[in-house]
Amino acid sequence: MARGLFRSVRTGGRAFALATLSCLAGCFAQAGAAPPPDAATEDELRFRVGVVDKSLPDVDSMGYEIDLRVNDVPGRETFAADVKGSYVATRDLAELSLDFEGNEIDDVLIGGRTATYRREGTKLIIKLPQPVASGHAFTSRVRYRGTVVQADGANPNDFAAFGGLNVRQHNAERKRIYSSLSWPSKARRWLPLRDHPSDGAMLAMNLTFPKSFTVVANGKQVARNENADGTSTWRYEALTPMPAYDFHVVAYEGWKVDDTRSASGVPITTYTYANAERSQPAVYGDLAKALDFYESKFGKYRWGSASFIEEPIFGGGMEHASVVSMDETLFPDPTEARKTAFHELAHHWSGNLVRIRTWNDFWLSEGFTEYLSARFLSANDGPEARKTVFRGYLTQALDADRGNAHPVRPADPEVDVLTIFDATSYQKGALVLHALERLVGEDKLTEFLKGWFDRHAFSAVLTSDLQKELSAASGKDLSKFFEGFVYSAYHPEVRVTFASSGAETEIKVEQLQAKGPANGFVFPLDVDLLDDAGHTERVSIDVTGKTTTKKVRAAHTPVSVVVDADELMLGTLTCGPSGGGDCKTGFRCQAGTVSVCVPR
Repeated sequence: MARGLFRSVRTGGRAFALATLSCLAGCFAQAGAAPPPDAATEDELRFRVGVVDKSLPDVDSMGYEIDLRVNDVPGRETFAADVKGSYVATRDLAELSLDFEGNEIDDVLIGGRTATYRREGTKLIIKLPQPVASGHAFTSRVRYRGTVVQADGANPNDFAAFGGLNVRQHNAERKRIYSSLSWPSKARRWLPLRDHPSDGAMLAMNLTFPKSFTVVANGKQVARNENADGTSTWRYEALTPMPAYDFHVVAYEGWKVDDTRSASGVPITTYTYANAERSQPAVYGDLAKALDFYESKFGKYRWGSASFIEEPIFGGGMEHASVVSMDETLFPDPTEARKTAFHELAHHWSGNLVRIRTWNDFWLSEGFTEYLSARFLSANDGPEARKTVFRGYLTQALDADRGNAHPVRPADPEVDVLTIFDATSYQKGALVLHALERLVGEDKLTEFLKGWFDRHAFSAVLTSDLQKELSAASGKDLSKFFEGFVYSAYHPEVRVTFASSGAETEIKVEQLQAKGPANGFVFPLDVDLLDDAGHTERVSIDVTGKTTTKKVRAAHTPVSVVVDADELMLGTLTCGPSGGGDCKTGFRCQAGTVSVCVPR
């Protein structure tokens, strides 16, 4: 999900396949499970997976087969759907609980047998005709009808109110367009499923719309059939598990389509309105370069193809796996739209490929993605672009800390993600990784992240996993760093002074902030000593508390210092009469309880 939404304003290690099977005995040998009971043969098991994920209780969702037909009456659009889910029980079950909101159910089946059900709020509770033992595969089938949400006049930032399958009667071209919005947990408004980011599932969709519409959805288009009633049925198959909020379908009559490929051969297609086509080269001209960069640094792109679709998506953009949504309001500003495209593409490593285990770990998706896209912008656009990007992140992170300050990773229990849908999760999360560059080195961090995406491909992770694995890979105890910058709120406000006596210089680092950890943050800090002849000598200081001092023998007597010249500290430096000096180029002094240097 693009940061613009809240801005003031080998399938790695796991075997996936689409199949029609009577049993999955071979698939679950790794889990030590017996073959499914005969009841499983009464309905086709569409998907199989080699490893059972127990992130959520009761079942692991393998995939969903969706048949959806739109009744296209302008202004009164409805739909009928038939959704088949394939699951593996992770404990002995008597009921199946799915997320499903609204809509009118016609019937429910389990393994081809009629099942009774009840609705409790946004839950659909299905009584299984016979119990299913842990490790066994089974299927559900729900037939239902619903109303397409009329999205004209929607508040772009009201994620609580809008979502599901939408239609806008008048988009930016004054034309009608269908589009789904499933983030953060609103796939349940148009599909019965397990609607949580930790649960990845494959997807196959048969989508019937008027034949004048072009229909795009996750995965690969494998068929399009013309029907006698003036409709077309498009079939898409996505055999790479993704979180439910990635499930997406969009239909429109007026896109201009452009195609290119990355160096590794990944097809990249853009769908742009005719009135925004002139922006296409500026927005998408470097997409292939971005994909090549991400592959070279962070591992193979595993989604087959990449499409970028202009549509009304209620915000900056959305990382729907393989079919990125780009909001139509972005295109008047190609510079911002370009950054959004890089961000959403990077999600195909963080968030889509490696999912988050809980919403509290939201920064592992969004903060990582901001960091990855900043790395590309730095490499492609140059050193000044790098400064601009990270200074922009710092500005937004500081603003967030002065407002609704919260930890990058809030403490359990699981929060409502909309309460942390802000610059702390996005930009401050990226700055955490930027600061880790200073701790472990950029090359080592890059190598680690490439392994991280490979080890955890198509699975869900926790922040504690990152801390444990990066500590082991770097040989450094990162517990104090994570305690301060990830599990606590706010940031350090640092004053650095020095005094020379003979050949020895004492450097003092003080943390003046009144918020955050009681004993201060723990982090490394670079201080450059300058003499009156222009010589520079760098000193590294491990800041371990509210006050840290270090004595050094400099080759030349310093007359001034430059602190954090590479701008890797996640915090601010004091300034003004009490702070001890002017700000570096690109920063200004902001008065407050503690006057600090902030980006201009």
